[in-house]
This record gives sequence, C-alpha cells and structure tokens, in this order.
Amino acid sequence: MHAKLLEKILLILLFLLLGMGGLTAEIVCTIRYYDKKVYYPESDIELKVTLTNQSPNPYLFRISENRAFSVTFEVRNLKNQLLPQAQKFIAQRNSNLPVLFRDISLEPEEEYSFRVNLREFVQISEPGTYTIQALFYPRLYGNPRTETVASNILTLVVRPSVAGLEAVKEQIDLQVGEFLKQAALPPDEVVKYVLTARQKSEWNKFFLYIDLESLYQRSPEGARRYKYLSEAERIETLKRFRQQLTEAIVDEDILMIPSEFEILKTTYTPREAVVEVIQKFAQKGFKEVKRYTYYLYRKNDIWLIYNYETRNLGTE
Repeated sequence: MHAKLLEKILLILLFLLLGMGGLTAEIVCTIRYYDKKVYYPESDIELKVTLTNQSPNPYLFRISENRAFSVTFEVRNLKNQLLPQAQKFIAQRNSNLPVLFRDISLEPEEEYSFRVNLREFVQISEPGTYTIQALFYPRLYGNPRTETVASNILTLVVRPSVAGLEAVKEQIDLQVGEFLKQAALPPDEVVKYVLTARQKSEWNKFFLYIDLESLYQRSPEGARRYKYLSEAERIETLKRFRQQLTEAIVDEDILMIPSEFEILKTTYTPREAVVEVIQKFAQKGFKEVKRYTYYLYRKNDIWLIYNYETRNLGTE
C-alpha cells in the first residue's frame, strides 16, 4: 500500500515538473490583434494572447484574473527604447491585495487564450511605429522562481491623434483612418450601407446617409422646438441629438442592431424613395421580426434617410 501511495506521489511530482518545469520552450505564446483597426494614441488596442502546448506532456500553469500578474508587454519605438508602463499597471503590480489565480492544465496541442487591452499595460502617447512583445509568467509575476515565455513580435502603427480635430472627426472612417465620402448609391444600397454600419457599431458610417435635421423633426414636438431655434442653437441641438442617438437615449427603433436583414422592395421617383426591409433581432431563444420602412430623398445625387416606420411581425 505504501509503495502504491509513493508511486502516486512521484507521478504527481513528475506531472508538476513537466508542466511547470523545464519545458517552457515547448509552450508557445503568441499575440495578435483581436480586431485590427487604425490606432491613435487615445485608442484601445485589443490583443489576443494564446498559449499553445507543443510538448508531448500535459502542461500546468497559473493564470491570474488580474492580468498584470500573468503578462507584461514590452513596447519599443524605432530607437529600441521601451515605452513607460501605464499607471494602472504599476498600481496593480504594487498592490498589497491577494493575487487570485487558477491552475490550468493544457493537454498536448491544446490552446488557452485571453484578451487584454494594451492601454492598461503601456503608455502610448505619441504617434509612431512600435514593436510589441509579451512576456507570459507561467508561475505568476513575483514568484521567487519566476519564469517567462516570450511571444512573437507585432508591429504597431499609431497615427496622429484625431482628438483635437473635432470639426472633421465625425467624417473619418476610424477603421481605416480615411475621410468618409458620400457616394451616389441607389436607395436600397444606402439602406444596406447604414444597416451594415449599425451591425458593426461604426457610427460615422451609420450617420453618413442620415439627415439628422429631418430625423430630429419627425415628431411634432421636435419640429415645433426646432423651428424657433437660432442657427447656433440648431447646430448644438443636432450635435446633442447625434450623441443621444449613439447612447440609445432617443429613437431607439432605428438603433436596434439586426442580426440579419433582407431588403424586400424599393420604390422611388426622381426625388423620393421608399425602401422596405425585414429585420431580425436575435433574442435569447428566439428572433424578433420587424418590417422597417425607410423614407429617403435625393439631394445632389445623394440619397439620404429622413424618416422611418416600424411594424412588428412577431417572432420565429
């Protein structure tokens, strides 16, 4: 009996040794952009960190809910100078609070991934070209026998900030860093463009073909209030209205995000158009179905949405 117990203990120790000992070279850490886009100094930079067990044995490591104790990011400029760590990251590392963690075992060829925001680790205050490398701590940071697993290196391009360009900021496609320009699309393509932009939460694209002034006045109360405003007050009112739309405070029906949609019918004259769309909205366990009717008018060859109606069609 004692021999069997000793054998079990030796097996456990061997497992721990293989998992957290000298096989870190076969544990690969890779980083990639979670949803790559154009980045500015004020941007969130979402990264996906993946650990892959390429050894023939199970690999045991620890992961902390406070990622500051599991990974460090080294961001260098073209002069190979390290960028300073973020204040939040420094505060977490120096905290006296207990570090909560989980033990995770990866079988051969298994992966474990988590998502982080680079802004919470490093201060990036200037535009430029940088390199990013992660250092993963299988035993957590601060352990007397701290080990690190270095990741691949990513290139990061940070463009000049648009924070001070308020006059044109709303005209920029934040995904590619270029100015948005209205195109002479047919009415159904305009509606498709707007709905697709809403699905992706690309607000500047969403508003590109919407006449905010008309949308604000679609209610009698809004039209009556708008009529007596000065030009300066109108500009400020529409700016506030746009912000309220992005926060879903007003006109919630036009802001609902369809999981899918189908354009049923388009009718138009040289100046007016009506586009009917079936839109489905994913709920828990079912889909809500609505018919949307969008009203557009033509201005200098550009079709703009100025009003809409909705009708519930039930669920499926």
